[in-house]
Amino acid sequence: MRRRDVLASLGGAAVWPATGCGQTQARRRLGVLLVYGESHPDVPVIVGTLKDSLQKLGWIWGRNLTVDLRYGDGNSETMRRQASELLALKPDLVCAQGVVGTTAIQQATTTTPVVFIQVQDPVGGGLVTSLSRPGGNLTGFTNFDYTFVGKWLQLLKELSPEVRRAGAIIDPDYGTRFAGYAAELTRIGPELDIRAEAIGVHDAAEIEQAITTLAEVPKSGLIVLPDAVTGVYSRQIIALAARHRLPAVYAYAAQVRLGGLAAYTTDVARDVQLAAGYIDRILRGAAVGDLPVQACERFLTVINLKTAGSLGLTITPSLLAKADALIE
Repeated sequence: MRRRDVLASLGGAAVWPATGCGQTQARRRLGVLLVYGESHPDVPVIVGTLKDSLQKLGWIWGRNLTVDLRYGDGNSETMRRQASELLALKPDLVCAQGVVGTTAIQQATTTTPVVFIQVQDPVGGGLVTSLSRPGGNLTGFTNFDYTFVGKWLQLLKELSPEVRRAGAIIDPDYGTRFAGYAAELTRIGPELDIRAEAIGVHDAAEIEQAITTLAEVPKSGLIVLPDAVTGVYSRQIIALAARHRLPAVYAYAAQVRLGGLAAYTTDVARDVQLAAGYIDRILRGAAVGDLPVQACERFLTVINLKTAGSLGLTITPSLLAKADALIE
């Protein structure tokens, strides 16, 4: 799998100050709130792609665009504080990651334009009034809807046909999202002869308890739903799944590169490129409420063959044929 170059030197609260140059655009300010910590493997992809994409559109970090970057480490309270810090800097626009990061920004402002990425169910979650005409000050890009539960369960079943029970872990504090995934797990699971349920987790201790309890039931598997908590604690989740020999399907390719079994996922770099286009349009005068919320357009199946081998799983030729990337 091709690895991307790191295009930015990252710091815990990095700022690229404007230094002035002969650009025709007025100097502008962009706030970026990421739900991950800076050690997460997707951070250099997100930051580097955003920097490169905006440069191609004429916005040079440190010249005609000042960028204030904050990391949330999966903690909603931290992100609420960082949202206030970013807005105090009076940005022209904020780019927010995930439901947790976007909600933190939404709660702090009703006027500053916001472009979000990697959000699920923005209408049901109260972020926008509609997808086609979001209104208000938020718009952006969704990655998964609740029906993707079927894709993740199907992939789990293809990888480990003996699975009869699946636990799907996610932060329960965002009630609409938790209920949406829980309902789809209950609906789709029986079609695949799997008893599936959503399991709420907030931190490392609850993750360990959930996975250990799940592994005590024979023929169980794990679904790691897209969330700030599951993203930040990816390494722990992967290690626990390996320790308990639990087949697990993830929402992001980075988790598979870290040793997770498999993912059905989006191209994170492409998600960011699309967001950069909206950022450019808003900085040039477009009304954020007139830009429709868009769904990601391409999805990838990623499998870690080494992890499959360690679990004694045989990847069928049909599954190999539809895999977009194999980690060996």
